[in-house]
Amino acid sequence: MSKTVFMRGLQNFISDIRACQNKEQEQKRVDKELAKIREKFGDDKSLSGYDRRKYVWKLLYIYMLGYDIDFGHKQACDLIPMPKYKDKQVGYMACSLLMHENDEFLRLAINGVHMDLTSRNEAFECLALSFVGNVGGIDMAEALTQDILKLLSSGTSRPIVKKRAALCLLKMIRKVPSDQMIVNPDTFCSTMAGLLEERDLGLLLSAVTLLHGILARNGPAGYETCQSRVIKVLE
Repeated sequence: MSKTVFMRGLQNFISDIRACQNKEQEQKRVDKELAKIREKFGDDKSLSGYDRRKYVWKLLYIYMLGYDIDFGHKQACDLIPMPKYKDKQVGYMACSLLMHENDEFLRLAINGVHMDLTSRNEAFECLALSFVGNVGGIDMAEALTQDILKLLSSGTSRPIVKKRAALCLLKMIRKVPSDQMIVNPDTFCSTMAGLLEERDLGLLLSAVTLLHGILARNGPAGYETCQSRVIKVLE
């Protein structure tokens, strides 16, 4: 986010909005800016990475002012597979705020999310997990659950990644039909038991929340060995 303070065009636009004396002036300035952004996105291939980020940030600011944004979704999705963090950051944020889980444009982002989840870059992993945890639906559950499970069970993943992965997995479990089990207790119970041995309080809380969600949905069968560990946590 700190990089955005050097976007002069974004700063100027925010200053113009703040200088408006009434709602009518603000509406006029917003409409002018939306028309400009729509025109720029019409010639999308000629846009630099900087300009694409700048215009998406402007759309986010306009959205936060309370205006509807009915375009720019594709451009936001296109930022997710970019190699730089500053591109991914605004791409994930825009997709999280401007789209819902059934938005057709989210399907364009799934491959980029998969690449980030398997990138071994902690910053990228956290961005992707937070995004899926916020807006992930059944399509993402079917495509990305295995990637999330690998992060959760990895011996190299730090608590900051694992606690996001735990809550993200819970979201995926809740999104699939009730008769579909995406986590098999025969293979996942040992991972769950290991999470309950963690010393990091944030990760431990996420693990207990995940276990509670699994048991509430699928019942306790297969997770009996976790009982003693939960009691130990409570002690």
